[in-house]
Amino acid sequence: MIAVDLTPMIDVVLQLIIFFMLTSSFGDMRRTEIDLPREPGEASVARREPALIIDITGDGRTLVDSREVSIVELERLAQTGQSAARENEPFDVLIRPDRNAPARELDRVLARLAATGIDRWKLGTVEPEAGGGR
Repeated sequence: MIAVDLTPMIDVVLQLIIFFMLTSSFGDMRRTEIDLPREPGEASVARREPALIIDITGDGRTLVDSREVSIVELERLAQTGQSAARENEPFDVLIRPDRNAPARELDRVLARLAATGIDRWKLGTVEPEAGGGR
């Protein structure tokens, strides 16, 4: 009679489960907790991860990957990312301003992005709760 030992297969499956659980949680850790504007927005058809995510906090700080950056460094990151992007793929930028962020900070970030040649970007919002008034 032939005996089949499943122990190695079970070990590999458990290691894969642990690997995917850890990597999925690291992907969420790079996002800063921000109170996004409550607007319906546009339904996104493409579910591709943006190449650059810019957070603007309520006190006006600009963050990339949960790290505060100056406006000059932001422009350098945008230029580097845009030049590294493939020609046939668009360079997606997601801007996530806090609801209490000063509008002048958003204008400043958009002006710097436009100076680097980035004229297409998305603004992060949260779907308003049903039945909630403004």
